Amino acid sequence: MRLLAALIFWLAAAAPLRAAEPVASVPYRVDYGGWFTVAVMVNGQGPYDFVLDTGSTLTLAFRNLANIQAFEPTGGPPLRVLGILSKEELEPYALGDIALGGAVLEDHVGIILGDWAPPRRTPRGIIGLDFLREYAVHFNSATRTMTLYPHGGIPKSELKGLIKVKLTPDDFGATSGALFKAEGLVNRKPVKFIIDLGSASTLINYIAGEAIFSTVQTTNIGQGFTTGSHLKDVFDDRTHARTALLNRIQLGRAIWRNHGAWIYNAPVFDDLGVQGLAYGLAGVDLFADRDFALDFGENALYVSRRPRGN
Repeated sequence: MRLLAALIFWLAAAAPLRAAEPVASVPYRVDYGGWFTVAVMVNGQGPYDFVLDTGSTLTLAFRNLANIQAFEPTGGPPLRVLGILSKEELEPYALGDIALGGAVLEDHVGIILGDWAPPRRTPRGIIGLDFLREYAVHFNSATRTMTLYPHGGIPKSELKGLIKVKLTPDDFGATSGALFKAEGLVNRKPVKFIIDLGSASTLINYIAGEAIFSTVQTTNIGQGFTTGSHLKDVFDDRTHARTALLNRIQLGRAIWRNHGAWIYNAPVFDDLGVQGLAYGLAGVDLFADRDFALDFGENALYVSRRPRGN
């Protein structure tokens, strides 16, 4: 009997582990000036366009959706959202059930933000880290499909060829949740990057940029970008913003060469207390044309070595 039991145990241990079944698989697109955009149901109604923002600790709604849904205030204490409202607090509202495919954030309490000023189009809401961190999220750039798995459940076949980058959660002294950052290099200078899918373009502050100005080429990479990491347009004050073509951006062993970025002391770095350090926001532009995954349970980013097709 002991021999049989040992054999059964050995066979079970030797059997390949089955990949976890996905919780949800939904299409995504890049829209609203450079955001990953998905269709979301709110309280059984929709679908509504929500944008993904790993630079926001809270899932929230914009005023245009509140006008449709008539959310009620909870009467609870004001909420602070790390990344978007680091210094401000807003009245909480009962937003209800927010569903992204089969993944549901139930009885959610969030805040309502005012719509963006024209001519910018405003989505209905933002999916923040309070939703996304519950899953391992894989993005397939060829099919434009976003798939949510349990932590550690992304199939090995989906991660094959992707570089693993260690993430570190950091609440920056706040009590409203943590953002995720990675150790990086800009032209071989150490820079800490917040993984911020609420920023359409990658940005570094002047501390990160000052040592590389002699080695970068100033270039035009567009008219600015929308970022969920700050309420006001970062580039209201364009006299202090600069664009550059960086020779090399690196996160872990993942490398981007000859990549455009903004160099600017964005107020979000002041809010987080890191303006005096070399910091940046790793934006959508780094990931939009690559397969990548974020597993917040394992504190890991996975990203393909090259853009798909290269």
